[in-house]
Amino acid sequence: MNDKILQASKKVELEIEEKFSSSSSRNRTVARSCLKLCKEWASLKQSALGDFSKSQAKKSCKKYVMENLQEEVKGGFFVSLLFSVVIKLIIEWIIERYITSLFKNI
Repeated sequence: MNDKILQASKKVELEIEEKFSSSSSRNRTVARSCLKLCKEWASLKQSALGDFSKSQAKKSCKKYVMENLQEEVKGGFFVSLLFSVVIKLIIEWIIERYITSLFKNI
């Protein structure tokens, strides 16, 4: 299972570099942090991954990421409000790519 997690992580990491190469460093940082949290989630849940449907896995992973991503999005109220939509889109994109890639390998 660890090989499958690593394969999915490497695939999404390459996609992050391609998609966010011209984006702000903050967006790249959020994307990389999100991927790191996706890997942590998959490692914690690896024994149960086969029992998840794809949508259940996305929901569980998103919950884990949102609970643990606070460090990357901290800032003043205005900064948080301004970037909240962008950050949410980044998180959704990373989780979609990661779970899809992970489930292809299961």
